[in-house]
Amino acid sequence: MNIIDMHCDTLYQIYLEELKNHTLSLRDTGSLQVNALKMKAGDYLLQNFAVFVDLNEAREIFGENDAPYHFAKELVRIFREQVAANSDLIRPATSFTELLTNQEAGIPSAMLTLEEGGICLGDIEKLHEFYQYGARMMTLTWNYENEIGYPAAMQKEGSAGYHAGEKRQYGIKETGLRFLSEMEQLGMIVDVSHLSDDGFFDVYEHTTKPFVASHSNARSLCPHHRNLTDEMLHMLGERGGVSGLNLFPRFLTSDPEHAEKPLLEIAADHMIHMMNAGGSGCVGLGSDFDGFHGESQPKDASAMQDLAWILHKKHVCDDHIDGIFYQNVSRLYRDLLH
Repeated sequence: MNIIDMHCDTLYQIYLEELKNHTLSLRDTGSLQVNALKMKAGDYLLQNFAVFVDLNEAREIFGENDAPYHFAKELVRIFREQVAANSDLIRPATSFTELLTNQEAGIPSAMLTLEEGGICLGDIEKLHEFYQYGARMMTLTWNYENEIGYPAAMQKEGSAGYHAGEKRQYGIKETGLRFLSEMEQLGMIVDVSHLSDDGFFDVYEHTTKPFVASHSNARSLCPHHRNLTDEMLHMLGERGGVSGLNLFPRFLTSDPEHAEKPLLEIAADHMIHMMNAGGSGCVGLGSDFDGFHGESQPKDASAMQDLAWILHKKHVCDDHIDGIFYQNVSRLYRDLLH
């Protein structure tokens, strides 16, 4: 079965090793959960590779006010170098047409995405620059406040849900509203994973196109602020957006070490719940591979078909499984990435 995965942090891991004078490659068979060989074994159509930047870490490394921007450009460099060096196994895609071309050639695609809107330093010209580099999706915040808005980590407890026109204390800032408008015009997909609840509602209210939560699960099953409420899932599905299942155990269950079920079954429960809340078209994959430590199920990109098996076991129909694994995101990219 084909696979599209909306999120991994593999570029970041390669860069960290480079800073230690170690070499990792998308052709390596070692520690990376995502590489070109594992993608081939897993029958991938496309993997989104995130330019993940921890704002504080970037400033510690570069020691400059614009450090996050420079950190991000290093990960862009790694993406371009790695894809070019392994073009027999993986090729870039910036549009749905390129995805189809690569698919016809029998080669998985790699799409560049951004995880931390703060890399643009509030400057829309930098957003354009990253678009020119090939980035087609941006997670508006990570875990820190930035020029665009506020992260889920800062959201106060007891969010009252969506109310049209409400002024929200921890939502999208004025600069962020300009970014939303520009992203929609450019054809860069808005990603609300890591964003505050207030920010989610602001995105819903101030955009017209589908948006995504590239790597977020169901808060009803795991009460972590990074997950989406049923109301959010319904709003996301109503808009035509997709939420990608995150395999990080902390976002699957509140107590991974003492979970009553195997993580694989818990992941399937999240997908089923997300479909029930937002519709069968609102669920995809957003593994977060190479973005967390410890065991995961599936263990890496080569074993993602294990999820399909467990969904079959739970009597999810083939059409819905195909939707989760690739068709829902493929439809989104067909409509938004020209």
